[in-house]
Amino acid sequence: MHPRARAIVPYAAVLAGAAFLYAKTSAFAALGRPGQLGPDFWPKAVLVLLMVTCAIEIARLALAAPLAPRAKPVQQEGEEEEPRYPLLLAGGIGLTILYVPGMQWLGFFLATAIYLAAFMLVGRYRRYGVIAVSSVVGSLAFVFVFMKIVYVSLPLGVGPFKSVSTALMALLGIH
Repeated sequence: MHPRARAIVPYAAVLAGAAFLYAKTSAFAALGRPGQLGPDFWPKAVLVLLMVTCAIEIARLALAAPLAPRAKPVQQEGEEEEPRYPLLLAGGIGLTILYVPGMQWLGFFLATAIYLAAFMLVGRYRRYGVIAVSSVVGSLAFVFVFMKIVYVSLPLGVGPFKSVSTALMALLGIH
């Protein structure tokens, strides 16, 4: 396959997938409430931006100068290779996999705060005060944006975790 075509294929595949998903979001429109953005608005908006981005990148690659072969960077004498951390990568992947079922049990706010903090710790960040504040503030910001602005229903959790979520929603003025 020609190198230019090889570079375009991933963008074309994502563009086709986004177009397919865009067509499927029409089914969401029936679930909307009069006078409010329907549940199809945000998925369609994101998919349109994704399709535009892919189309621009396809055009850029198609119209660009011929692709030069990639050369491996030459390592200077005495220069050490960048360290790799496969266990940290695996830890981040594991946290992300656990986040989804954890969200159903703990609720979105608590699961997201824990996920953000744990991800920073796995990433070897050690300023614990910054981790605590940014995890809680970040989780609150996500809850506010998703529930108050975008009107997305988020998991509340079960048992005492649901009580935390409902109290937080009342505090943020989300009904």
